[in-house]
Amino acid sequence: MKAKYIPVLLWALCILVATNNYNFMALFAHDVNFNIRLFPNLSDLFITSDIHLDSRLYVFQKTGHALSFGVLFLFMNQAVKDHRVAIVLCSLFALFTEFLQLFFERSGRLVDVVIDIAGVYAAYRLSVYVRAQGGVIPAFSDAARRLSHVLKGDQTH
Repeated sequence: MKAKYIPVLLWALCILVATNNYNFMALFAHDVNFNIRLFPNLSDLFITSDIHLDSRLYVFQKTGHALSFGVLFLFMNQAVKDHRVAIVLCSLFALFTEFLQLFFERSGRLVDVVIDIAGVYAAYRLSVYVRAQGGVIPAFSDAARRLSHVLKGDQTH
């Protein structure tokens, strides 16, 4: 195995542990445990009634979904050197993790797949922007300059 795939595999493993642990909050207490369900209800993938945008925990978890898959894309893109392949592989992994959660007494949802793919796409767009600016430092400088112009125009007296 080539060393360039090690960050991808390690990050994917972190995602698998986090998404299949018996309780998301238990991870913060370093409590890793898996509960197996051999015959899950596959229709659970289509549930949307548990979307709670008014819940900070829910928004935090979904932001984590997007960020974790965005980071996975960055690692994958670095390894395979083709953003299209990286996007497809990360998207398929997102679908796989949600499906797999059903077997670990977790709530796998297609809505989460969409959130994961949104994180992949955001990371892709960020990488395109950074490349167009000539690297991380120039991109950060450009973003800071643009933000300062926006904030100057938004000052109230």
